[in-house]
Amino acid sequence: MNNKNQTNSGLPLAIIGVVLLAAIVGGWWFYQNSKSQASKPKTNVNQKTDDAAALSRYASAPPGAQPSNMLGSPSAVVTVEEFADFQCPTCAVQHPKMKEIISLYGNRIKFIFRNFPLNQAHPKAYDAAVAAEAAQLQGKYWAMQDQLFTNQQKWATAPDARKLFEEYAQKIGLDVAKFQSDMLGLPAKTRVDADMQRGRALGINGTPTVFINGRQLTFEMFGVESMRQIIDAELQKATNQTQSNQSTIPSAGSTDNSAENK
Repeated sequence: MNNKNQTNSGLPLAIIGVVLLAAIVGGWWFYQNSKSQASKPKTNVNQKTDDAAALSRYASAPPGAQPSNMLGSPSAVVTVEEFADFQCPTCAVQHPKMKEIISLYGNRIKFIFRNFPLNQAHPKAYDAAVAAEAAQLQGKYWAMQDQLFTNQQKWATAPDARKLFEEYAQKIGLDVAKFQSDMLGLPAKTRVDADMQRGRALGINGTPTVFINGRQLTFEMFGVESMRQIIDAELQKATNQTQSNQSTIPSAGSTDNSAENK
C-alpha cells in the first residue's frame, strides 16, 4: 500500500519537471529566434523601398528660402545641401570641410546652405541666421557666414551678440545702417523661417545635416574623402546615364531602308 502511494505521488513531480523543461527550451528557442531576426539586415527590397520613400520626401518638401543661398552651378547634376546652425560647434568644425568640397568641385556641383537654428539648444543661433540673411540682402551672405563660423566662440558667449554682428558687417563692407534695419525687418527672418520649414519637413532634428542628391549622409560620412567618394559616384552615374541616352539616339545620317529593301 505504501509503495503504491509513493509511486502516485511521484507522478505530479515528473509532469511538472517535464513542463518546466519544455518551457525553458521553448523560451530559449524564442529568444534565439527573435535575436536572429533582429540582427538580420534589411533585404534589398526593403532597403530600396526605404530609399525611394526618403527621396520622395526630399523631393516633396517645401523649397526653403528662394532663391537659395547657393554656390556652384544651378544646372549641376549633383546637389549638396547642408542644414546648419551657426551656434552649433559641430557645424563650425564642418564648415572648412564644406568649403574644401566647394573649392574642389566648383561648378560641377550645386551647393546649397540652409539656415536651421536649434533655438532651444542655441538661443543666439536664430539671430545669427538673420544676420547672415541681412548680409545676403547686400550680396554678402557667404562673407558673413564665414565670419559667424570663424568667430563662433566669441559671439556665442557675448552678452550682446548683435553688436558683434554689426562689427562683422562693417568688416565685410556692408552698409551697417541698412544691415541694422534688415536685421529687424521681415525679409531676412522670412528666409530663415522658410529654410527651417523645409528642414522640419525632412525630419531634421540635429545639425549639421547634409544631403547629396537627396540622400542624407550619416555622421561617419562627413569627412572630405567620404563626401568626395559619394560625389564622384554621383557624377559618374550621371555621365553613364548621358552616354547611355546618347547611344540610343540614331545618328543624323542614318535612315530606315526597310521600305527600299521590300
